[in-house]
Amino acid sequence: MPMEKIVFRRLLTGLGILIIGLLALAFILGILSLKRTQEIVSDDFQQQQLILAKATARQIEDGLAFLRRELRILAYSPAIQYLEDVAWANRMKVSFDELSKMGVVVIERIDFNGPAADKAFVLDANGPHLLRQDFATAPEVAWARDPANRGKIYQGPITLQLQGGHQAPSMIMATPVYEESVDESHPRATGNLDGVLLFRIDLSQFTGHYCANIRSGRTGYCWVMDDKGTFLYHPEKEFIGEDAFTARGQRDPAISFAAINEIQKTKMLKGEEGTATYISGWHRGVIRKMEKFVAYTNAHVGAACPYSHLSRADIDAHGRPGCKEIWPVAVVAPTDEVYGTIHSLYVRQFLIQGILIFALICAAATVIYYESRWSVELQAEVARTTADLARSQKQYKSVVENARDLIFLVDEAGAFLSANTAMARVFGIPAAGIVRKKVADLLSGEDAEAMLSWVQEAVHSRKSSEIKAAMRIKDRIFWFSTHVVPIFGEDGRSVEQVLVMARDITDRQQMENQMAQTEKLASLGTLAAGVAHEINNPVGVMLGFTELLLDKLPPDGKEHEMLKTIERQGLNAKRIVENLMTFARQPAKHEEFTDINRVIDNVLALVKNNLLTKKVDLDLRLAKGLPRVRGDAGEFQQVFLNLINNAAAAMPNGGKLTVITKTNPYNHMVEAILADTGTGIPKKYADRIFVPFFTTKKVGEGTGLGLAVSYAIVNKYGGAIRFESRAAEDGAEGATGTTFFVDLQPEYAAAQA
Repeated sequence: MPMEKIVFRRLLTGLGILIIGLLALAFILGILSLKRTQEIVSDDFQQQQLILAKATARQIEDGLAFLRRELRILAYSPAIQYLEDVAWANRMKVSFDELSKMGVVVIERIDFNGPAADKAFVLDANGPHLLRQDFATAPEVAWARDPANRGKIYQGPITLQLQGGHQAPSMIMATPVYEESVDESHPRATGNLDGVLLFRIDLSQFTGHYCANIRSGRTGYCWVMDDKGTFLYHPEKEFIGEDAFTARGQRDPAISFAAINEIQKTKMLKGEEGTATYISGWHRGVIRKMEKFVAYTNAHVGAACPYSHLSRADIDAHGRPGCKEIWPVAVVAPTDEVYGTIHSLYVRQFLIQGILIFALICAAATVIYYESRWSVELQAEVARTTADLARSQKQYKSVVENARDLIFLVDEAGAFLSANTAMARVFGIPAAGIVRKKVADLLSGEDAEAMLSWVQEAVHSRKSSEIKAAMRIKDRIFWFSTHVVPIFGEDGRSVEQVLVMARDITDRQQMENQMAQTEKLASLGTLAAGVAHEINNPVGVMLGFTELLLDKLPPDGKEHEMLKTIERQGLNAKRIVENLMTFARQPAKHEEFTDINRVIDNVLALVKNNLLTKKVDLDLRLAKGLPRVRGDAGEFQQVFLNLINNAAAAMPNGGKLTVITKTNPYNHMVEAILADTGTGIPKKYADRIFVPFFTTKKVGEGTGLGLAVSYAIVNKYGGAIRFESRAAEDGAEGATGTTFFVDLQPEYAAAQA
């Protein structure tokens, strides 16, 4: 068989050459891949370091903002403003216990005595004590005496103090203290400047609070400078307080640190952010020349930085224009940690690749013969199966994608496995983007829990169900008729998926609700007519006897004034009962004009004691010379009484109620503004607060008619009522509360109409 041997030898030779060629090609590609991988991994590692640096910088910014906020809160305390015995120390200690963890080493309240400032009430690690010395020349004292700085924050220059063998950077943060709070001992606030409150902050401890635990890779660390190039924090403690341009060279003069010094000078201190490499002589106890990755950014630390009033999204989109005071933040790590890991992995990869290539070639030679025999038949079978599957998928996709109902598959944990076009349209997300999201990612908390309970019920009961319920999607309420169907696995017993089909029945539900509301209003009209008849009779008798008594008493007597009050409130009661019929019919009214300031004064006289009892401070600002407005004084009294009572109820722990009247410069109507600092109205209730019978109060505390009646009265006289609100439930940052705007037609506008 010489020909067979020749063929076999040629086959072996070809296989040998092929193996050598593939191994050489694999080696070359491996070297190229190694270099490219090093570049990709290095860039990715640098980006991760930059993310760490940014996160640390933002934490430092937030930490300073927290200290400023705590300083303002502490300065607003009556115990601090009036320096009450014992109370000032106790109040400082409440804040100091938490602030000391962030580097605050001293809380100091300097007391002004006219032009003098020679006494300070101090709390530090040694406890509270009184310090007597002349503080009049201190820069924070001079700054605080300027009335223009009321309510502002002073952030002093960074100073260095010898501490434990090294320079410790520190800073003063201060704010003026005015006597503007009240308590039982000081029921009236003078509003006078009484001193300055300050924090002394150890900046190495403050920045270390955020930077010390940063790890980039296995051993990377973080350091922070001020805007003059002084280290505020560094893992090498002897560097803290030292010049960042000379500290490294003093430790190891044999190494050139020109690269990092250039980065610090031209990039970091200029407010830029980015990544680079430089040469160092040590790293966490390892002393040798090494290359390091560095990622740098900056923290904007100015007390008056404009971006502090912007949202985080606006900051990321537009930057921080006008913010000049910065602290550069850097995260560094040795390049060996990245390159060494890649090299070791590639050596093992080359060996494995060689073995696999050899084994694959041997296996290929064995199966080539057998493959040729059945490959044609297999290809034909695959083609038939593929065509059937494609046809089935096309039919399924056509039915599901063109359906108007929301159709999607979820697993037991609430993860979406597929979704149709209607689903994507409702949520405003491409169908591919919904897959693998959780139910909680698309629905609110309560709705997500309800949907997940339906899915799990279908899994456990293995039965289909139909549910009719409302859900909030993108701040809009939808009503759905939802069918939940379990999808069984191959064993026919266990449920692997759940099919959900939801039909939008919002319009039908709204029509049903409207019909129900119409029936309520009809019932209310009937009830109001009966109530008016039954109450107006005794009220009429009361008013008749009041009139007889008024005729018998002199008009300048106290009893005459009391009877007039009874008569006025009796007439108000009669009008209030009549206004309940607003929802059933609109009675004809005579054209009347009312002094809105007098109406508000009368209402406040009625609720003044209630506001004092609930610790609600009143800020009354009524514009003089306002024109009269179109409407009945008694009905407007009812409107403002409802709004003020609602505001007081929203401030169970006290607060501030601001009442303003003015002329709106845009629509030239008389505008009344009532603003409270209460809990606010959540967005989910915003479109229902003027609906009759809707209330969030407990049973027995409200009827749901107050705002509905007020809305009807204001609209009846050509006015408008609207509101703005910030509620903690909606995740609002800062102060919460609600502001109502009541626009009323002035007398001259009503005459022109």
